[in-house]
Amino acid sequence: MLIRAPEHLTFGVKPSETPFSFAAEATAIPIVANEFAVAGRHYPIVFANDATGLPLVVTGIEAGQNLFVTADGQWRAMHYVPSYVRRYPFIGMTTDEAGAIMLGIDSGSGRLTADVRREGGEPLFASDGTPTDASRAAITFCEAYAIEHERTKAFVAALSEHKLLVERSATIRPAQARNGSEGSKAPADISVGGFRLVDEAAFRALDRSVVADFYARGWLDLIVLHLASQFAWQDLAALARPLESPERAAA
Repeated sequence: MLIRAPEHLTFGVKPSETPFSFAAEATAIPIVANEFAVAGRHYPIVFANDATGLPLVVTGIEAGQNLFVTADGQWRAMHYVPSYVRRYPFIGMTTDEAGAIMLGIDSGSGRLTADVRREGGEPLFASDGTPTDASRAAITFCEAYAIEHERTKAFVAALSEHKLLVERSATIRPAQARNGSEGSKAPADISVGGFRLVDEAAFRALDRSVVADFYARGWLDLIVLHLASQFAWQDLAALARPLESPERAAA
C-alpha cells in the first residue's frame, strides 16, 4: 500500500514484541551488493534459481523454518539482520520505471495502525500532512536499498552474460556425525538444492579484459565474498541439528 497524505494522515506504526516473527518461515532472504561482506560471515550467499538470479542468504535448510528467528520473534543474537528484513513493514515503490521512490507499507502488517493517536505508536504524518521523522527515515532507507538493488541487478546480469552461474546443491553433515559421537545413531546428511553458485573454474578462466572490468566495478570482491561464504553451510547444520547432550544420547 502506497502511503500518502491526506489519505493516511492518521496512520502510524506500532512497536512489536516479536519484531521478526513475519520472517520465521523464510529459508532464504534477498540481499544486495553492499551486504555481501557482513552477511557472508553468518550465512551462505547463493543466487536464486529463477529469472532474476538475485543473491540470497540461506537462513534455513528445511522448508518453512528460519533458523535465525527465535521462538519469541527475535533475530538470533550476534547475527546480521539483512536490510530486506530490517526495512519491514516498509517498502520502496514506484509508479513507473523512471519514477521516484515512494514509501509503501505492508497493509497486512500487525504493526500498522490506521489510528495512531488512539492505538499508540509512531505517526507517519504530522497534523499538517508533512512526513514525520519516522517516515523520512523509512524513505531514506528504501531509497538507499533501491540504489543497491540496481547495482546488484547489474552484477547478476554480468554473471549471467559470462555464464558464471551454475546450479548446485549442498550436502551438509550434521555436527554429531562429524564429531563421531557414540551412544546414538548418527543423523543423516542434509541435502539442500535449488540455488546457483559462481562456478570457480569458469571464474578463473575469464578473459583479462573481463576481469579488469569486474575489478573496476567492484564485482571481483563480491564474487570472492560469495565463494568464501560457502563455509557457513556447516553453521546452518549446527543450528538445525545441534550436537546432542550425553544425557539425551544415552536416553
